[in-house]
Order: sequence, then C-alpha cells, then structure tokens
Amino acid sequence: MRISLLTTLLSICLAVSVHAQDAKPGKLYKWTDKDGNVHYSDSIPPEAQEYARERLSGQGVSVEKVDRAMTKEERAAKEAAERKAAEEAAAKEAQRKADEALLNSYATADDLKRSYDQRMDLLAQTIDARRIEIDSREQSLSKLVAQAAEMERGGQPVSDALKQMIGGERAEIDRQKEFLKRKEAEKITAKAEYESNLAKYNSAMARYEASKKAAEK
Repeated sequence: MRISLLTTLLSICLAVSVHAQDAKPGKLYKWTDKDGNVHYSDSIPPEAQEYARERLSGQGVSVEKVDRAMTKEERAAKEAAERKAAEEAAAKEAQRKADEALLNSYATADDLKRSYDQRMDLLAQTIDARRIEIDSREQSLSKLVAQAAEMERGGQPVSDALKQMIGGERAEIDRQKEFLKRKEAEKITAKAEYESNLAKYNSAMARYEASKKAAEK
C-alpha cells in the first residue's frame, strides 16, 4: 500500500515535534513493512526487526541505516565466504613465513646447492666406511667358518664359543647391510628434497622480488 506524500510529511512533522518537546531527545526510526506500509516509531518492535530501517535526526534526516535481517541461506553464504577468506589469509601468512625461513636460511640458490652437496658427501663417506667394515667382517666370518669346517673334518666338535662368534659376525653383517640400505635410500630422499627445496626457493625469491617492486612503486 502506498502512503500519500501528505500523510508521510505530517507523520514526520508530528514525530519531530514530539521529539523536540522531549527534554531528553530520544530516537526516531523509519521502516517499511512487507506490505509497503511506512512506519515511524521511537523503538523497533520485535516483528519489525527483520526489515531494513533508518534512524532519523530531530530534523527528519537519516543518520543511520540498518540493512534487513539476512535469511538463513544468506547467513550461511556469508559465513562460508568469511571462512574461505580466513583460510586464504592463513594460507598466505603461512606461505610468507615459509618463504622468509627459506630465504633466511640460504642467501642464494648456490648456498642451497652447497648444503645439498655437503649432505651427499657425508652420506657417501658413511656408506664407504660401512662397506669397508662389511668386507672386513665377511672376511673374518669366512675364516671362522673355515675353522669350524676344518674342525668338523678332523672329527672335532665345533666349540660353543666358535659358534657364537660365527653367529655374532653374521648378525653384525646383516645389521650393517640394513644400515647401508637405509643410507642408500637416504641419498634418494636427499636428492628429492633438494629438488623440492630448490623449486620452493626459486618461487619464494620470485614472490619476494615481486613484493619488493610493488613496494617501490
């Protein structure tokens, strides 16, 4: 329903007049209901909370606007958008910190390569040392086994001490070989980590240079 212009003006004037006579100025609100009826009041009734409204000054000028209450779907969409924005901001901050840590750790890509080379050299030295030890123990085991075989051929029983020595060498050789396998696998892991870190470093440096140029503009 449309309210005539005259009725609206009279309502505003009456409300402003009453408002001006009050020793302690209050608030005057204006809203339109779902049927198009315009309302004025010094308070918002519960049934009108869902409508958009304005707060008017003593001169009838709008000084504040309040949007209508959102629907359930609108609230859900807003909350989803806010969550997405928060997640994106958190991811961006995490990326910034990761970039900062990487760039602080290595001044250049060459430093990263040097660190990788040092790690690989250390692994190579460790592997070589273990292979030498394994060869030595295998030679020792061969001698112990030959000694036991000679005793058996001579009709002598193999002593428990000799059996324990043979078993101990075999167990230690197996242990060293397992250690060797882990170190060989570590070389493969180290190479993959280096390639990944190098790609991350180059990306971080590109982002840093881009932000630096943007700040200089």
